[in-house]
Amino acid sequence: MPLHWGVWIDLIKYWEWFRAQPGFPKPIASFESPIPVDIEDDHEGTVLSPRTGRIMRKCRAGSGLGFRIDFEPSSGFWLDQGEFDSLRSHNLHDELHLICSPEYQLELVRLRSDRAEQSRFEQRLGEENCERIRSFANWFAQLNDESIAMTYLIACIEDERDRA
Repeated sequence: MPLHWGVWIDLIKYWEWFRAQPGFPKPIASFESPIPVDIEDDHEGTVLSPRTGRIMRKCRAGSGLGFRIDFEPSSGFWLDQGEFDSLRSHNLHDELHLICSPEYQLELVRLRSDRAEQSRFEQRLGEENCERIRSFANWFAQLNDESIAMTYLIACIEDERDRA
Protein backbone atom coordinates (compact mmCIF):
# COMPACT_ATOMS: atom_id res chain seq x y z
CA MET A 1 0.00 0.00 0.00
CA PRO A 2 1.47 3.39 -0.98
CA LEU A 3 2.37 5.82 1.78
CA HIS A 4 -0.10 8.74 2.03
CA TRP A 5 0.88 12.04 3.53
CA GLY A 6 -1.74 14.32 4.91
CA VAL A 7 -3.25 15.94 7.97
CA TRP A 8 -5.25 14.33 10.77
CA ILE A 9 -7.66 16.71 12.49
CA ASP A 10 -9.00 15.30 15.72
CA LEU A 11 -12.70 16.11 16.15
CA ILE A 12 -12.32 17.22 19.79
CA LYS A 13 -9.42 19.53 18.91
CA TYR A 14 -11.33 20.86 15.88
CA TRP A 15 -14.30 21.85 18.06
CA GLU A 16 -12.01 23.39 20.69
CA TRP A 17 -10.33 25.46 17.97
CA PHE A 18 -13.65 26.34 16.31
CA ARG A 19 -15.24 27.58 19.54
CA ALA A 20 -12.17 29.68 20.32
CA GLN A 21 -12.49 31.68 17.09
CA PRO A 22 -13.40 35.37 17.53
CA GLY A 23 -17.15 35.75 17.56
CA PHE A 24 -17.61 31.95 17.40
CA PRO A 25 -18.21 32.00 13.64
CA LYS A 26 -21.36 30.70 12.08
CA PRO A 27 -20.02 29.60 8.70
CA ILE A 28 -22.24 28.63 5.79
CA ALA A 29 -20.91 25.81 3.63
CA SER A 30 -20.42 26.97 0.05
CA PHE A 31 -22.08 25.32 -2.95
CA GLU A 32 -20.41 27.75 -5.32
CA SER A 33 -19.21 25.22 -7.89
CA PRO A 34 -19.47 21.64 -6.66
CA ILE A 35 -18.52 19.87 -9.89
CA PRO A 36 -15.73 17.54 -8.79
CA VAL A 37 -12.40 17.57 -10.58
CA ASP A 38 -10.14 14.56 -10.17
CA ILE A 39 -6.87 15.26 -8.42
CA GLU A 40 -4.00 12.88 -7.92
CA ASP A 41 -3.92 13.18 -4.13
CA ASP A 42 -7.42 11.74 -3.67
CA HIS A 43 -7.42 7.98 -3.29
CA GLU A 44 -10.02 5.26 -3.54
CA GLY A 45 -8.61 3.14 -0.74
CA THR A 46 -10.19 2.59 2.65
CA VAL A 47 -8.97 4.92 5.36
CA LEU A 48 -9.25 3.93 8.99
CA SER A 49 -9.52 6.44 11.79
CA PRO A 50 -6.25 6.50 13.73
CA ARG A 51 -8.25 7.06 16.92
CA THR A 52 -11.07 4.49 16.62
CA GLY A 53 -9.92 2.15 13.85
CA ARG A 54 -13.31 2.59 12.13
CA ILE A 55 -13.68 3.05 8.39
CA MET A 56 -13.92 6.72 7.46
CA ARG A 57 -16.61 8.11 5.11
CA LYS A 58 -15.54 9.99 1.98
CA CYS A 59 -17.21 13.41 1.76
CA ARG A 60 -16.93 15.59 -1.36
CA ALA A 61 -15.49 19.00 -0.59
CA GLY A 62 -17.60 20.81 -3.23
CA SER A 63 -16.92 24.46 -4.12
CA GLY A 64 -14.98 23.39 -7.20
CA LEU A 65 -12.50 21.43 -5.09
CA GLY A 66 -12.17 18.00 -6.60
CA PHE A 67 -11.27 16.01 -3.55
CA ARG A 68 -13.02 14.14 -0.79
CA ILE A 69 -12.46 14.51 2.92
CA ASP A 70 -12.23 11.30 4.91
CA PHE A 71 -14.42 11.66 7.99
CA GLU A 72 -15.33 9.50 10.95
CA PRO A 73 -18.04 11.22 13.05
CA SER A 74 -16.71 10.12 16.42
CA SER A 75 -13.03 10.81 15.82
CA GLY A 76 -12.08 13.33 13.13
CA PHE A 77 -11.05 14.26 9.61
CA TRP A 78 -8.24 13.00 7.39
CA LEU A 79 -7.09 15.39 4.67
CA ASP A 80 -4.67 14.18 2.02
CA GLN A 81 -1.63 16.23 1.13
CA GLY A 82 -2.60 19.72 -0.06
CA GLU A 83 -6.29 19.43 0.82
CA PHE A 84 -6.14 21.53 4.00
CA ASP A 85 -4.29 24.27 2.10
CA SER A 86 -6.98 24.18 -0.60
CA LEU A 87 -9.73 24.47 2.00
CA ARG A 88 -7.89 27.31 3.69
CA SER A 89 -7.39 29.20 0.42
CA HIS A 90 -11.16 28.95 -0.20
CA ASN A 91 -11.87 29.94 3.44
CA LEU A 92 -13.54 26.57 4.07
CA HIS A 93 -11.14 25.25 6.72
CA ASP A 94 -13.64 26.16 9.46
CA GLU A 95 -16.50 24.38 7.69
CA LEU A 96 -15.30 20.78 7.86
CA HIS A 97 -18.26 19.81 10.08
CA LEU A 98 -20.68 21.34 7.55
CA ILE A 99 -18.97 19.87 4.49
CA CYS A 100 -19.11 16.40 6.06
CA SER A 101 -22.75 16.73 7.09
CA PRO A 102 -25.32 14.50 5.37
CA GLU A 103 -27.29 17.60 4.32
CA TYR A 104 -24.33 19.12 2.47
CA GLN A 105 -23.43 15.83 0.81
CA LEU A 106 -27.05 15.34 -0.34
CA GLU A 107 -27.13 18.89 -1.71
CA LEU A 108 -23.98 18.20 -3.73
CA VAL A 109 -25.65 15.13 -5.22
CA ARG A 110 -28.77 17.17 -6.02
CA LEU A 111 -26.72 19.91 -7.68
CA ARG A 112 -24.79 17.40 -9.77
CA SER A 113 -28.06 15.78 -10.82
CA ASP A 114 -29.55 19.18 -11.72
CA ARG A 115 -26.49 20.01 -13.82
CA ALA A 116 -26.69 16.66 -15.63
CA GLU A 117 -30.38 17.24 -16.36
CA GLN A 118 -29.63 20.76 -17.61
CA SER A 119 -26.96 19.34 -19.90
CA ARG A 120 -29.43 16.83 -21.37
CA PHE A 121 -31.93 19.63 -22.10
CA GLU A 122 -29.20 21.74 -23.71
CA GLN A 123 -28.18 18.82 -25.93
CA ARG A 124 -31.77 18.38 -27.12
CA LEU A 125 -32.89 22.00 -27.34
CA GLY A 126 -29.65 23.96 -27.69
CA GLU A 127 -28.12 26.34 -25.16
CA GLU A 128 -29.77 29.46 -26.58
CA ASN A 129 -33.28 27.97 -26.43
CA CYS A 130 -32.67 26.70 -22.90
CA GLU A 131 -31.53 30.16 -21.82
CA ARG A 132 -34.65 31.75 -23.34
CA ILE A 133 -36.90 29.22 -21.60
CA ARG A 134 -35.05 29.70 -18.28
CA SER A 135 -35.39 33.48 -18.60
CA PHE A 136 -39.12 33.15 -19.33
CA ALA A 137 -39.53 30.74 -16.39
CA ASN A 138 -37.84 33.23 -14.04
CA TRP A 139 -40.17 35.99 -15.22
CA PHE A 140 -43.22 33.70 -15.12
CA ALA A 141 -42.50 32.58 -11.54
CA GLN A 142 -42.77 36.21 -10.39
CA LEU A 143 -46.34 36.70 -11.65
CA ASN A 144 -49.01 37.26 -9.00
CA ASP A 145 -51.50 34.75 -10.37
CA GLU A 146 -49.55 31.88 -11.86
CA SER A 147 -52.58 29.63 -12.35
CA ILE A 148 -54.36 32.12 -14.64
CA ALA A 149 -51.09 32.85 -16.43
CA MET A 150 -50.50 29.10 -16.91
CA THR A 151 -54.02 28.66 -18.31
CA TYR A 152 -53.43 31.53 -20.72
CA LEU A 153 -50.01 30.17 -21.73
CA ILE A 154 -51.48 26.73 -22.53
CA ALA A 155 -54.26 28.38 -24.55
CA CYS A 156 -51.65 30.35 -26.53
CA ILE A 157 -49.60 27.21 -27.20
CA GLU A 158 -52.72 25.35 -28.36
CA ASP A 159 -53.62 28.27 -30.68
CA GLU A 160 -50.11 28.19 -32.16
CA ARG A 161 -50.37 24.44 -32.74
CA ASP A 162 -53.75 24.86 -34.44
CA ARG A 163 -52.27 27.45 -36.81
CA ALA A 164 -49.29 25.25 -37.70
